[in-house]
Amino acid sequence: MSKTLLIVESPHKAKTIQGYAGNDFIVIASRGHVTDLAKGGIHGLGIDINNNFKLKYVIIDDQLKTLEDLVLMAGQCEQILICSDPDREGECIANQLRIRLQDLGKPIKRIEMHEITKKGFIEALKNPHDINASLTSAAEARRALDRLTGFLVSPYLMNNFGKGLSAGRVQSVVTKLIVDKEREIENFAPEEYWTIQANLANIKQESFISKYEGKILNKTDSDKIKSELEGTNLDAKYIVHSVETKEEKKKPSPPLITAKLQQIMSKSHKMMPEKTMKIAQGLYESGIITYMRTDSIRVSDQALKEARDWLKTNKYEVPKTANKYANKNQAQDAHECIRPCNLSTKPDSTEFSSDEKLVYGVIWKYFLASQMMPSVYNTLKVSIKLQSNPKIILKASGKALKSEGFLKMLGVVDQSSIDIPLLKKGDELTLSGKSPILAEQKWTQPPARYSESKLIETLENKEIGRPSSYAELLSKLTVRNYVERHENGVYYPTELGKKITDELTKYFTFMDYDFTAQMERKLDAISEGKANYIDMLKEFYVPFREELNKAYSDHGAEICPKCKGPMILRTPKISGPQFWGCTSFPHCNGIKSIISNESVAA
Repeated sequence: MSKTLLIVESPHKAKTIQGYAGNDFIVIASRGHVTDLAKGGIHGLGIDINNNFKLKYVIIDDQLKTLEDLVLMAGQCEQILICSDPDREGECIANQLRIRLQDLGKPIKRIEMHEITKKGFIEALKNPHDINASLTSAAEARRALDRLTGFLVSPYLMNNFGKGLSAGRVQSVVTKLIVDKEREIENFAPEEYWTIQANLANIKQESFISKYEGKILNKTDSDKIKSELEGTNLDAKYIVHSVETKEEKKKPSPPLITAKLQQIMSKSHKMMPEKTMKIAQGLYESGIITYMRTDSIRVSDQALKEARDWLKTNKYEVPKTANKYANKNQAQDAHECIRPCNLSTKPDSTEFSSDEKLVYGVIWKYFLASQMMPSVYNTLKVSIKLQSNPKIILKASGKALKSEGFLKMLGVVDQSSIDIPLLKKGDELTLSGKSPILAEQKWTQPPARYSESKLIETLENKEIGRPSSYAELLSKLTVRNYVERHENGVYYPTELGKKITDELTKYFTFMDYDFTAQMERKLDAISEGKANYIDMLKEFYVPFREELNKAYSDHGAEICPKCKGPMILRTPKISGPQFWGCTSFPHCNGIKSIISNESVAA
């Protein structure tokens, strides 16, 4: 009987899919990437800059046995299907596997599973296709950008500021966000302002709090307004100018995307993004949720119907037509939102660990809530004028929940109320109590430092990095001692972080927020086949290399006798004195002796 080799990324996923696939398939895991960009020695950057930025891949040492097993199993099968994760990185993994298995002469196709279920497996088998060259190019372009930035700028930092320092195309920009926020706080100058509230009562002596609506910037103005509001012996009169009552509807949020899931878990459950994504990955591989790396809020028609049917069956009111949500402009929309594969699998299931219950519970509830009715509030707004000076206006407002709607699914308890008596236009009001006017001096507050959830929100809004990389990004943020994460969950820059950020910002365009966002959009364009990988890298590298040369030159670097670029101090691997070596090695092997400062034949 002919068999098909199905390659996935993780052993957990392989075990789950083997249960659906049956005896006609051999399902085996590649355990992620089997190759990596070469580095060091003759490989240098692992990128041949002079040959259209061709990438040099080598087999990862720990993956030699895995690759041997894949080749062995492939030899026993009639065809090969590669089912790595359905994203750019997964496409890159699929392409590297194809390159290393194609000499076997077996047909190789790519399939994608957006949910690890029997239905997802059957759908994937219906749509085998070739490797998407555009997605692969986008993944490799990102890898090249990161390698060029990290491997060329990090030696510059270490050469001029000390060992153990590094730069990253995105990580250094995130550090800059935190440094810039700290500078905002350090440079913040508090400004004085005053608030005044009045305790008023109607003819029935039903009292309520109202607030002066104008701006008060000093005590002199505050005292003057307070005096007018009090009148003589607290006998001031007030007239109700307007009463506005209406219903306000609050629509449910869209179903979850990667960034929003990380924000909610961090803010509400103090769970770090890295842990959230690890748990979500396990839920995906077990067939519990759809693919967890997505920036799209799209929901399939079938899933919409299942959600509405479940809500109706369980006595929840639903809108006449399904709620629809629009993606942000930068969303790739390659996948659906993060949702349960089967709504009958509830968060309180005994098969889940406590952490899995938390993550799955949020996904399950937000998906169902997205198809529920809005919550409805009764609101009241009252405008009141001082009778003796109608230019002085007080405001009072309140709202109370009328209908829970989607809040019931999320377990949100809203106990807000309207603490204002029944009023109508023209009603006369008087001051109530012994000290009915309260004036308070206040000061504007500095901006808050970034919490994890706020940092993720800012990264998403500024299009810095991609949601799929946020977890890894934040987990590495504190490694180089540029940033500290305090016990209260907020990020502070260190003095070293400020110093390195200032240095990088002085010389390198990649530190600019808008430039970083533009690079992400260019990567998206490559993945859509609208831009060329090589052109994009050339456009980045030429000015980047000039910036790097300028940075070295400003710090007294020697000039290479061969290419006229900057040189750095190098130490021989075996023995011998230090020497000046070209920063473009291995593409340029020019060197100089330190002692004589003369060129040495290379």
